Amino acid sequence: MSLIKERKVENIELFYDLIFVYAISKISGIIHHPHHGVIEPWTFFNFVLASLVVLQEWLYMTNYLNRFGTFNFREIMTMCVNMTAAIYLSNSFLADWSQAYYPFTISMLIMALSVAFLYHCQATKKGFGEKEAVNARNILLIVSSLLIVSLFVNFYIGTILLIITNFSGVFLPVIYKIEFDNNVAKFGHLKERFELLTILFFGEMIVGIAKYFDIKHFTIYPFIALIAIFSLFGTYTILINKMINHHLVTRGLVLMYSHFFLLISLGIIISAWNLVGQEPNKTFLALFYIFGYTGFYLMLFANGIYLDKEKRLNKKDFSKILGILTISFIAIFTFRQNFMIMEFSILFLTCSILLIIARKYRKTQS
Repeated sequence: MSLIKERKVENIELFYDLIFVYAISKISGIIHHPHHGVIEPWTFFNFVLASLVVLQEWLYMTNYLNRFGTFNFREIMTMCVNMTAAIYLSNSFLADWSQAYYPFTISMLIMALSVAFLYHCQATKKGFGEKEAVNARNILLIVSSLLIVSLFVNFYIGTILLIITNFSGVFLPVIYKIEFDNNVAKFGHLKERFELLTILFFGEMIVGIAKYFDIKHFTIYPFIALIAIFSLFGTYTILINKMINHHLVTRGLVLMYSHFFLLISLGIIISAWNLVGQEPNKTFLALFYIFGYTGFYLMLFANGIYLDKEKRLNKKDFSKILGILTISFIAIFTFRQNFMIMEFSILFLTCSILLIIARKYRKTQS
């Protein structure tokens, strides 16, 4: 019999997620202002880096609560400290880096150490999940050590060290391997937490296009964008919420890492919609759309490994999806000077793939 227990998302977890609504809005601001019609490579790199920072810090606490959370006084107080640091961290994204360097680093350090403290307390209980708690604590202590070093070295060296620390924090759980007991993780709860975080990103998309619903000048463009977002959200919801078997006993690594880059892809799409009203370079805008939607669908369908066999997409389904993506992307790039055709191409893309996924879901329900 499996030791895994189902549990619901608690209100304090939802409150914790709300702090990241603010962080998401700050991250989105990094690539909302093009330079000569394009997002410069260094700016885009900063956006990806900031996204990874926020997502990994969120995941540190989320994984602990998923595996060991009892929501006692110690855990709630630690979450409050963590949330406070998250606000400071978010405020550093759009500030001058020379001024934000130390607040950014100290905020990351506080967030990492706070979760390491919780894992240490769990490890001292010498019970179920002790090995997993020790492993997670050690990873966080490695990350914390790198952050401490970055506080005492040259500014430029420290910046490079912060980049290394960020990527280390993301990928160390895969590199630093132990024999992980999958019963420690509660997959259904973890999936729900990622769903809720993704909804926050979709909320940011709605906020991004809301400004185009001008009460003085009616236009069809925002309606097309809104339907495309609804279709995108519908595809995600059916596949992740409805079709995935949430009773699986698994650590959920593919779920975690695919969502990292799925959410970054959503951020790119959000930015692309925001660039529309800023006279962007048309070729850049077309490629930005293509890049964002490609990343979203690739990462979404990577979660197909969690579907029961009869619910998985077959070769015919994937051939249709590939054909739709190809036709849509060719149209977006070829007619990049005509925004109406670009929008209808995106609408065709999102609605068609939603239809394929919805039909697959209905067949499995019959």
